[in-house]
Amino acid sequence: MSDVRIRTPRGLTLAGTFTNPVDAVDAAVLFSHSFLANRHSGDHFDRLARVYRAAGYATLEFDYSGHGESDDDIITSESQVEDLRAASGWLADQGFDRQLIHGHSFGAVTALLARPPAAATMVLSGAVTGPLNYDWEAIFSPVQLDELEAHGVTTIPDDSPGPRRNFTISKQTLVDLSMISTHDVLDGLGRPVLVIHDADDEQLGLVQMTEENFPRLPAGSHVEVVHGARFGAGENPKALSDLSLAWARTHLPIMR
Repeated sequence: MSDVRIRTPRGLTLAGTFTNPVDAVDAAVLFSHSFLANRHSGDHFDRLARVYRAAGYATLEFDYSGHGESDDDIITSESQVEDLRAASGWLADQGFDRQLIHGHSFGAVTALLARPPAAATMVLSGAVTGPLNYDWEAIFSPVQLDELEAHGVTTIPDDSPGPRRNFTISKQTLVDLSMISTHDVLDGLGRPVLVIHDADDEQLGLVQMTEENFPRLPAGSHVEVVHGARFGAGENPKALSDLSLAWARTHLPIMR
């Protein structure tokens, strides 16, 4: 396991953790965390990474710019797409040019938008495949909303372990979170994906959204709904890891 630094085309540095098992060859799993999270995704990604590595895959977990230990940045979809492509390119430069992207929630959206050339397939939990409506007044304080209106940006405290104290978002961030284009994330994808939903996704309407949009997914794609589990909260992690690993072994087999 090694801490790595990855340079993006716009000159920012991303912090990551790269682990290369002894028996890994050229296949790696690249993790894409969600909005206001970090490379560990509340230990969710760490657990999954151990499962993938035990099967012979190298893993790269990294912090998007403006998150975790990576350089400060205003969080936007455009910058995250660039970050993910930079991380995928770094992996390819290390000899891992066969990749699976494992994305969670809005990290899944970034994966679908970025589509790095080395990504042979994706596993997407809690994927959002269309626009969502939010009551921003119930999410942000009046002070934050006033700052967004007056200055175009505001900060959100980060109380997770680590050096970061605040996230910075803009009006564009809110647009990116709510106005997700089904055409942009699904059409022309060109590679099969596994979409996994849990109980929270059912309540949010994401399962119905995915089912409605399923015909737009590439041939060979699959959707699984694990009822009674909340993956982000660490519930029933074995169901998630079993589905993910089976997909990886089928669509990105280890070449001995």
